[in-house]
Amino acid sequence: MLAYPFLVSDIDGTLLNNQKEIPPQIRHEVARFRQAGGLFTLATGRNFTETERFIRELNVELPVILCNGALIYNPATRELMPLAHLSDDLVREIVRNMPHLSRRIDFFVYTSHHIYTTHIGPLSSEGLQNEEPKLKVIPSFEALLNQNWVKIAAVSDEEGIGELRRWLDETKIPFTFVQSSDHYYEILPPGVSKGAALQRVADQLNLSPKQAAAIGDHLNDLPMFQTVGLSAAVSNAHPEVLHAADVIVPSNEEFGLSHFIQNHLFRTPRQAAR
Repeated sequence: MLAYPFLVSDIDGTLLNNQKEIPPQIRHEVARFRQAGGLFTLATGRNFTETERFIRELNVELPVILCNGALIYNPATRELMPLAHLSDDLVREIVRNMPHLSRRIDFFVYTSHHIYTTHIGPLSSEGLQNEEPKLKVIPSFEALLNQNWVKIAAVSDEEGIGELRRWLDETKIPFTFVQSSDHYYEILPPGVSKGAALQRVADQLNLSPKQAAAIGDHLNDLPMFQTVGLSAAVSNAHPEVLHAADVIVPSNEEFGLSHFIQNHLFRTPRQAAR
């Protein structure tokens, strides 16, 4: 018997090991959870192209939360549904000012299917290791002004991100700004988060979000933690995530997701009797 019938997992730093692979132990435990009647899906900052192979490897059939909640992909219908886009005003302001912002910052523009950049610096290159090249390098972002921007990822050190944040605050245009890994920060439409998208998916499944469990490792996972009935942080998680989680499980390298399922999502005889 399942204590929580719906499980949502972050991908990078949580589901995947440091080689960006799904360990066999994770596959086995996710399959066991589903065989017991559990519902499983993913919530990630990645877009569809970056996530497709993990959806396929785990045979995920439920709606998948992409781009930190700006997109939902339905494997059953193969439909990719944008929930929000960055405003045209913000996009124009960012394109106008990108050349004047610190050269320490690499920008990556996400549309529904593609990722674009004009420059890949050392921090970005490090983050792309062990990944298939899925982005397009273009001369200027001006050519993308007529497309719907789902999000912008900014990669930089603390000084560069501080400069970007100060400038964004000066624009007075609404947006969401979230850190998704050590040097990755994301500019999202206002109100967009993994938590809001999880609520939407739970509604589609006729479940309360309090019937859901979620596991993650970074600050972009906190809105999920605030939405679900049970939250878990892998031990390699950001300190704020460790503090916010209901339970802490072993790291992504030590199959923390498997531990979470085994020890927290299956009811013990004592729990079942309550």
